[in-house]
Amino acid sequence: MSSHAAPDDSPLPTPPFVQIPGMVNVRDLGGYPTSESHQRPHSSIRRGLIYRGGEPSRITPEGREVFKNLGITKVYDIRTKDEIGTEKNDTVSLGILRQPIVELEGAERIHLNVFAENVEMKDKNESAKNWEKMGKNTTERFIAKAVEVLDHGNNLIPFFAQFAKPNPAPIYLHCTAGKDRTGTVVMLLFRLAGVPREIVADEYQLTDLGLREAAPKIVEQILKSPNLGLDEETVKQIVVAKKEYLLGLCDVLEKRYGGAEQYFRDYLKMSAAEVQVIKSNLIVDEKPIFGRADQDPNTGYGGLSCGLLSPDGTKRV
Repeated sequence: MSSHAAPDDSPLPTPPFVQIPGMVNVRDLGGYPTSESHQRPHSSIRRGLIYRGGEPSRITPEGREVFKNLGITKVYDIRTKDEIGTEKNDTVSLGILRQPIVELEGAERIHLNVFAENVEMKDKNESAKNWEKMGKNTTERFIAKAVEVLDHGNNLIPFFAQFAKPNPAPIYLHCTAGKDRTGTVVMLLFRLAGVPREIVADEYQLTDLGLREAAPKIVEQILKSPNLGLDEETVKQIVVAKKEYLLGLCDVLEKRYGGAEQYFRDYLKMSAAEVQVIKSNLIVDEKPIFGRADQDPNTGYGGLSCGLLSPDGTKRV
């Protein structure tokens, strides 16, 4: 997290965060500038269309009402089968956090496996080595897991295909914490729409802010997992969201896959016409409500100015 992070006791900036009791790290992905590769200087991502965040197993009755009022019709769950429990919250086995499935009124839950297959961690030594790697060389680790998601993009076709149809309804996308896998999928949409790579990375880094209360408990849960033998600092690195992770992934998208549009054609098997429809659904002719905050360290969250922008592009007081 940047040095500009909000104090622990300050409210999360809204937008982009959406306060849903019992859920963490929920953000509206609208309002970000898309002018990098478009001749539309005041264009931005449509607000109220795509939400990202953590899994919803702790949502409260009040939270259910808030969620329902967002008009979300589909919830895309991109966790592995190992992460989906059947009994109660926070069961831990071999370092894998399991939470039960929660159905939300008015929204269809759709499970998509973003990896090649669900690899079950049956061996404790294998699991321990896997977690230890996750806490070291974190940029390389993040990119390696993201590439695994991207290489099997056909698994995500149902998610992206909905935006290739007229008037898509609002959706919610989540993995466990709404961090890495969710961030990889969001990166694809943002880069297709021309969101500048620095802002893509800044938006991802907001996850540190969104998880500031949940992260210590996640670390505690992993440390309690038997036979892993991981130190606390290694585990803490696993739950950090650094902007260099996404900047590196944006580079990989260009070098390995030929950029977002090429990826949508080659890996998601979408036509040029379908890609154009997706862009049209994502982008609106409205001034962005977010911008870079590099020149104002007192207003930035992870490099973003999380407040409405005045006509001259400065943050409103």
